[in-house]
Amino acid sequence: MPLSRRATLVGLSAVTLPVATLPFPALAQRGLRRRGGQAVAPAHTWTFGSDPLQAYDVYADRGAGPILMFIHGGGWSRGERSMVSELPAYAQRHGLTLASTSYRLAPAVTARESALDVAAAVADLKRRLPGRPVWLLGHSAGAHLAALVGIDPDYLGAVGLKPSDLAGVILLDGAGYDATAPRGDGRINQWLGRTYHQAFGDQAAALSPTLRVRAGVAYPPFLIFHVARRQDSAVQSRALAEALTRAGGRARVVAAPDDSHMTINRGFGAVGDAEGEHAARFISERAS
Repeated sequence: MPLSRRATLVGLSAVTLPVATLPFPALAQRGLRRRGGQAVAPAHTWTFGSDPLQAYDVYADRGAGPILMFIHGGGWSRGERSMVSELPAYAQRHGLTLASTSYRLAPAVTARESALDVAAAVADLKRRLPGRPVWLLGHSAGAHLAALVGIDPDYLGAVGLKPSDLAGVILLDGAGYDATAPRGDGRINQWLGRTYHQAFGDQAAALSPTLRVRAGVAYPPFLIFHVARRQDSAVQSRALAEALTRAGGRARVVAAPDDSHMTINRGFGAVGDAEGEHAARFISERAS
């Protein structure tokens, strides 16, 4: 029996489509994105480890101002740093420098090693472009990793930094903020369980950002978007924000009324996109 539209959306909460299904796959494989009919290539690609996935791209460095580091989704097991969609043009319009990082993927590693890679990319970026605020922007599994790095001091601590060294964290319809939360018995939930098990193993609690929030830690501000019609995402987003607020942090939750799990990412930052403009104001408010 075919799955309902809602069930399909729920199933997408932990995964983005493989690169081969995205527009312009050949461009994606070469690290290029299409904008307004033109291919956009990164200005720099820098590595922070020996694995080919331990690398990040920087697009059109402005030489000053905030840096927005994007963390792609893909269920912790697929995706690549070239999946930047509208972000290069968005960064240019708003005076930001865009970076986009890869990270090692499951099943070769767990989400812990993926998060350590994100932290290492942040440290390398801050070393190469010092003195500039760095914001994390993650979608889906990338939102989980951005939240984990922004909350659990172990990750940035491993590279000599702390969560408050981030200017802020922006999350797009994340998954697994609390990977221990109950799930139903339907096919999609069973699939999610297998995806979580592959990424988290027996460390679901230790790798759940909501459960890692602690009083006494100085956290960066969080802006948490979720697709309005996804109840699971709304519940997890609010619970994460409430945990941060109780611990003395700052978090804002925003429902995206017109988006799906995929379009909130692909359209983020397009001209007139409400979520992108909200995020730009959020960054600007904290830069002033």
